[in-house]
Amino acid sequence: MINIGLISLGCSKNTVDSEAILALFKNDNFNVVNKLEDCDCIIVNTCGFILDAKKEAIETILEVLSYKKAKIVVCGCLVERYFDELKKEIPEVSLWIPFKDYPRFASLVSNLFDIKNSSNFDIFNRVLSTKPYTAFLKISEGCSNFCGFCAIPYIRGRFHSFDFDSLINEAKEMALKGVKELVVVSQDTGKYGYDFKDKNINLLTLLKELVKIDGIEFIRLLYLYPDEVSDELIDFINNSPKMTHYFDIPIQHISNKVLKLMNRRDSRESITNLFNKIKEKVKDPIFRTTIIVGYPGETKDDIVELKDFLNEYHFNHLGVFTYSKEEGTYGAKLPNQIDEDEKIKRKDEIMQEQVSISYIENKKLIGKRFKAIITDSLNNNEYYVRCGYNAPDEIDGNIILKTVKEHKEGDIINIEITHAFVYDLFAKEV
Repeated sequence: MINIGLISLGCSKNTVDSEAILALFKNDNFNVVNKLEDCDCIIVNTCGFILDAKKEAIETILEVLSYKKAKIVVCGCLVERYFDELKKEIPEVSLWIPFKDYPRFASLVSNLFDIKNSSNFDIFNRVLSTKPYTAFLKISEGCSNFCGFCAIPYIRGRFHSFDFDSLINEAKEMALKGVKELVVVSQDTGKYGYDFKDKNINLLTLLKELVKIDGIEFIRLLYLYPDEVSDELIDFINNSPKMTHYFDIPIQHISNKVLKLMNRRDSRESITNLFNKIKEKVKDPIFRTTIIVGYPGETKDDIVELKDFLNEYHFNHLGVFTYSKEEGTYGAKLPNQIDEDEKIKRKDEIMQEQVSISYIENKKLIGKRFKAIITDSLNNNEYYVRCGYNAPDEIDGNIILKTVKEHKEGDIINIEITHAFVYDLFAKEV
């Protein structure tokens, strides 16, 4: 029996890939283990999106090479981008697997141990690595937007939707296994169905089927492009009890000049109109977005405009990244590249601005009631819970529940927010 372990880096989309990889070794020849020291084979599924992710991937690969008895297999975005360079620079790795070889993933790894394994990589056949009550549903692959800062189209290829019926069947199977919280993800979630001949299939028709599934209590959407959030989608989220009123809409910037340089389809006007519309239509919406600072051509005036916007349109959750110059992208070729120290200074400015905004918005939640799910047990009848306020990707703050009742992970309860801090909330059971 070969002990095999897997380290998954990067985003939730990569987590889904990792779960499909694990399913390849669910047979009599392999045993999936959690402790690296017990492994005969360690698979590292890498991210290669930005500089920090690439550094983390390289550091992880070098770290696992210290487990001398294990064969090291590396796959994912970093391998896709730098396959030849990596093979040359880190020859100690037993096997590098780019995306084109995923159909042969099982056989390539098994061959390292003189074992035959004809399992086929199937995104709909997964070993869930999340808590039993929650799972990601990846609905498409790739991206065709070619934003100036982003290498995803060059790594993952052009956008393509996954089969509608297969997604519904996968969600039903998850529900039968006890999944109550479904998180819908992709590189371009709002575009689902765009490439189908049947134009009646889209994100909204998918959601209408998902909410019918018994056992699923929460459905959350992540990564929506602003111009793809339709009035119909907003209304559906507001009116469907299973849809969390959580809008994760990365805007990247608000300056029209910078948005144009980024090759974004949005403008300040279209973005503000969208958020105004959501606030008008949806009860107690929660907003999350991401911002990139230090993009080539960005000026201090653009940072002032960005801070003014954030103070006018408060986001509950904000992620700020410094621009990463990625080879092959439009942004990498632009003049007026900005010094790294200046990028960090601008990021710190924005994050400092967000501290007071987060506190203000959190205080507004005191007295609000949510349906929630128990995610972890603390001491003295205290629990971590998740609701429409926070996503399961460790980016948003925590909600700590104090209750006299005993619960287990996955229990569905009702809570009321009682106290608010900059990033975390306290709640009671109601």
